[in-house]
Amino acid sequence: MPNRKFKSAFAAAFGLGSFAMIAIAMPTQNAHANEKTLRIAVPFGPKSSVPDPRARQNGWLSNRAGVSETLIGLAHDMTMQPRLAESFENLSPTEWKLTLRTDVKFHDRSPMTAEAVKSSFEKLDTEGQPGHNPRLSKLLDLETIMVEDANTLVFKTKSPNSAFLWSLTEPSAAVMKEGTEELPLIGTGPFVFASAETDKSYQTRKFADYWGGEPKLDGIVMDALSDPSVAALALQAGDVDLVTNYPEPDFARLKEKGEGQLFANPTTRLFFFQVRTADGPLSNDALRKAISLGLDRETIVAASLSGVGGEVANSIFPASMTSWANTSLSLDYDPNEAMTLLDKADIKDTNGDGNRELDGAEISLKIRSYEGRAALRPTLEITQALLQQIGIKSEISMAEYDANNEALKAGEIQMHLQAWGTAPLGDPNYFPSTLVESGVGYNFSGYSNSELDDLLKKGRESFDDEVRKEYYDRIQEIINEELPLIPVFHKTQVSVGNGKVEGYQIHPAETYLVTPDLTLAD
Repeated sequence: MPNRKFKSAFAAAFGLGSFAMIAIAMPTQNAHANEKTLRIAVPFGPKSSVPDPRARQNGWLSNRAGVSETLIGLAHDMTMQPRLAESFENLSPTEWKLTLRTDVKFHDRSPMTAEAVKSSFEKLDTEGQPGHNPRLSKLLDLETIMVEDANTLVFKTKSPNSAFLWSLTEPSAAVMKEGTEELPLIGTGPFVFASAETDKSYQTRKFADYWGGEPKLDGIVMDALSDPSVAALALQAGDVDLVTNYPEPDFARLKEKGEGQLFANPTTRLFFFQVRTADGPLSNDALRKAISLGLDRETIVAASLSGVGGEVANSIFPASMTSWANTSLSLDYDPNEAMTLLDKADIKDTNGDGNRELDGAEISLKIRSYEGRAALRPTLEITQALLQQIGIKSEISMAEYDANNEALKAGEIQMHLQAWGTAPLGDPNYFPSTLVESGVGYNFSGYSNSELDDLLKKGRESFDDEVRKEYYDRIQEIINEELPLIPVFHKTQVSVGNGKVEGYQIHPAETYLVTPDLTLAD
């Protein structure tokens, strides 16, 4: 059993009162209401002035903004549903037939055809093209795309890939047409790309000929406000109409007072540490296990999320993801066991300064995170204090996300606190195959496990969900045992509107936001 004196001490030290809260007086006027332009504060902005949805992570913003669309979508219950494709079927372990909708127009008003879809996907593999995306190419593993007729395609993969259709729901699998000077990004969604300012804003205007019906809004402006407290103040000032990622302490206060237009929904987003296992101090198994045992996840959730924003993690998938979560797993808080484990591994404090040493050198872990999600900074701060209680010294800092990844890859830092959607495609393959499979692009841990690699391969090749469940259960076990990723908590997204927002829903995969029905009340 955990030593409860640790828990009570940190519950007191990091209670809700420790974190500054901003009292929000909700605005009574909206300067943009007459224009029917909705301004939304989002945590991250575009990565260029013309962010092709197929490249890097641009698709998430574009998909949420209603500019680009995928062939297949995810319903709110995380099941696959038709989107630009009206039907899809598996012909063989390596072949999928998709029949397109016949009423879809690109934003230049030309029809979407099978040839246009094929051309869009071919850009993923073409170096130098704005849509080049090696990561998505690996997930899709395409050998050929065959056009049967104007509205029918057959996708053939190089090897059996049971996650193929799910991969088509990823926002980067957007169907796009070559841009022009007038329309630099030509998609099919309810809104047309108008302009973007790198890391700052993304603007759209409505597409009256949208196949799903004319949008109720005239336009959308997404303002990138990485500090959630700043976003909350922008809402108070009437500068934005909706804040998608609201500060949890402030949300809790509004909820308690019965004020504000509040939205909340559980998601598959996981806050976790990616750990440098290939070299440095955290190549030591005992040290990684002790760190996990030293994390009081309940206190972190209570302090960082104010009781409104999530639940402790026992594996990479939340228990609500009933089809794939291994609910037999747990990630315990036991600082006494952590210290015993460290002592047995000869990781001890030999000079009495409160800091343990490894191989004769004092441990000082460099741990980073980034702005954009309110819970990251307090989670980092509480982690530092918790680790010090078991004799592990750490240095914490906030920096840019990509720079943190590069530093982790180079071994310059040992842990990177991140927040990812673990199942944005609805399938369990995406998250582990992107982060912990040997040699993949986001495996900045340098981690490699042949059993896990084999299980991921089998999981992609099997079309029997019961068999696949066994594979992914074991994958979750391996991650918990070896801890190249240390799960902390699963996130509930909380949003606040100005009282006039209508038609807004928080999707559990967080990949959808703008719809034709989204609007502002008069």
